[in-house]
Amino acid sequence: MMNIETRESLFQPGQPVSADRFKGREEIIEEILKYFPSVKSGNPHHFFITGKRGMGKTSLANFISDFANKNYSMITAHIMNDGVHSIDELIVQIIERILNSIKSEKWSEKIFGFLEDHIESVGLGGMNIKFKPSNQELKNIKDNFAFYLSDLVNNFKDKDGLFIVIDDINGLSETPDFANWYKSFVDTLATSVDNAPICIMLTGYPEKFIKLHEQNPSVNRIFHVHELNRLDDDEIKNFYTDIFLIYDINVEGMALEAMTKYSSGMPTMMQEIGDATFWSDTDGFIDREDAFKGIIEAGNRIGLKYLQPLLDQKIRSENYLSLFKKIGNELAASPNSTFTKKTFSDVLNDNESKVFKDFISRAKKLGIIELASSKKQGEYQFTNQLYPMYFMIQTFKEEAL
Repeated sequence: MMNIETRESLFQPGQPVSADRFKGREEIIEEILKYFPSVKSGNPHHFFITGKRGMGKTSLANFISDFANKNYSMITAHIMNDGVHSIDELIVQIIERILNSIKSEKWSEKIFGFLEDHIESVGLGGMNIKFKPSNQELKNIKDNFAFYLSDLVNNFKDKDGLFIVIDDINGLSETPDFANWYKSFVDTLATSVDNAPICIMLTGYPEKFIKLHEQNPSVNRIFHVHELNRLDDDEIKNFYTDIFLIYDINVEGMALEAMTKYSSGMPTMMQEIGDATFWSDTDGFIDREDAFKGIIEAGNRIGLKYLQPLLDQKIRSENYLSLFKKIGNELAASPNSTFTKKTFSDVLNDNESKVFKDFISRAKKLGIIELASSKKQGEYQFTNQLYPMYFMIQTFKEEAL
C-alpha cells in the first residue's frame, strides 16, 4: 500500500480549479482570447459566462484571468461576489482587489499617494489593503466609475490593461439598479473615455442573465455571452488520463469508461470522482474496482455537500426516495433532460404513482426540482445536474452490496 503521507492529489474537488490544472473548453477560450489584442489596444470588452452549478464558471474565469496576466501583461482583479446585492459594496470590492493586485509594483506608490486618505493596511504586517471612502466619495466613484477605472489604468506604468472578474452576479440581478448602472458604465467607457484597455467578465446562472435582460433589455448587446455546457466524453477521458499520468498511474479502459460515464460531462463531478478514485488506488494502476470505489465515494460526497442539507424527513420517505432513484437512473446520462409522470408510468408502483404529485410539490419547495424551461405543465427537470447523478450512484451502491 502506498504511503499517503507522500501523495498529494492534483484533483481539486469543492473549489475552483487552479489555472495550471485547467483542462478543456478550448473553443470558448479561443473565442474569448481573440478579443484581447483589441482590449490591449484600448477597446473595452465585456463577457458573461453562464452555466448551471458545477459547470466550471469560476475555474474558466480563473484560467482567463491568469492568461491575461501572464500573456497580455494585465493587472487582474477577481471579485467573489457571493451574496452581494449592493453596487456600493461591489465597487469597494473591485477597487480593493485592484489595489491589492498592484501593491507590489514599484509604480503603485503614486496611486496609493492619491488614495492615502481612503485606504488602510490590515492583517499581519499590513499585508492587505482596505478601501474606505466617505459616502460622498463613493457616490462620486459610482457615478463616474468609467473615468475612475480609466484613471487607475493610466497609472499602470509597465502593464497593458485591466482584467476584472465579477464572479457570481446572481444577487445583483434581482433589481434594475445593477443592470441600469452597468449599462451606463459600459456606454460611458465606450463613448467618453479614450484608450480604455479594460476587460470585464461576469459569471452567473442562465436565469440570472435572463433576469438582467428583463431589468434592462439593452444589456444583451453589451456582452459576449458564453454558456458552459457538459464536456464531451473525449474531453473527460483526456482530463483523467493527463492528470493520472502525472503520477505515472495508468487507467484501465473499463475504469476510464465508468469514470467518464458517471462524470456526466460535469467538471464538478470529474473532480470529485477523480480525487476519490485517486485515493482508492493502492498499486499505481486504476482498474474497474478502483474506479467504482471512487464513484461510490464521490456519490457520498455529493450527497453530503449538495443534497443532504435540502432533504428533510418527509422527502426521505421510502416512496419519495424510490422516486428520486428511478428518475435519477433515467436522467443521469443526460441530466439536463426533462421528465413527466408519464415518462415513468411503466416503472412506478401503485404507491409511487399515488404520491407523485405530492413528491413533485415537496421537491420543488426544496429547490431540487423545478418546472422545465419549456414551461409545459407537468414537465420538470432537476435544478442541479449533480442531483440525478447522486441518486443513480446511490442505486448503484445498493446494488453492489
